Amino acid sequence: MMENLINTILSHVDDQSLQSISQKANTSPDQAKHALSNAIPILMNAMAKNSRDPQGAASLQQAVQKDHNGSILDNLGGFFNNPDAANGSGILSHVLGPKQQDAAEYISKDSGVSETSAHKILEYAAPLVMGFLGRNSGGGGMGIGNLLSSFVNNQRQEDPQKQSFLQKLFDMDHDGDIMDDLKEKGESLLGRFMK
Repeated sequence: MMENLINTILSHVDDQSLQSISQKANTSPDQAKHALSNAIPILMNAMAKNSRDPQGAASLQQAVQKDHNGSILDNLGGFFNNPDAANGSGILSHVLGPKQQDAAEYISKDSGVSETSAHKILEYAAPLVMGFLGRNSGGGGMGIGNLLSSFVNNQRQEDPQKQSFLQKLFDMDHDGDIMDDLKEKGESLLGRFMK
C-alpha cells in the first residue's frame, strides 16, 4: 500500500509537469521523480506524527478543508506556472519546522540532487500531498489521521529500514514525541546526535 500511495500521487505528475519541476529545481526529470518519491513519504510521516496530537490533527484537518480539496491534482500545469500560490513553503514550515534542512539533506543524498534542489522539490511535493489528502480523506473515505497512520504502518512493514530512519529524523531526542522536536529551533541533525 505504501508504494501504491506514493505511485498514486506521482501518477498525477505527467511528463510535462515533471519537466517543469526539473527545470525549476535544476535537476534532470529522472532525478526530480526520484526526489519526489523520497519527499512524499517524508511529508506523509511528518503529517502522521503531527496528527497524533489533537491540536496538530485539528490544524491539518482545517488546512485540508480550507485550502486543499484536491483540485490542484487536476490542474498541475496551473500549479507549476504559479507554484507560490499553493504556499508550499508555508506548508513545509508547518509540517517540518526546523527539520526542513534535515529532510532536504536526506533527499539530496538519496536522489543525487543538490540540497537546494531537494528543498525546492519538497516545496512542490507538499501541496501535492495535501491535495491527495483532501481528495481521499473526505466523504465516505478514511479520515486524514487514519489514512496517514495506515500509510506509516504499511511503510513499516514494507520498508522497515527506511521507516526507522524517518522516525529518527522526526524524533531526534528519542522520546517518542515529535511535537517537542518540531518546536526546537536552530539545532542541526549532527548537533542532536552529539548530545
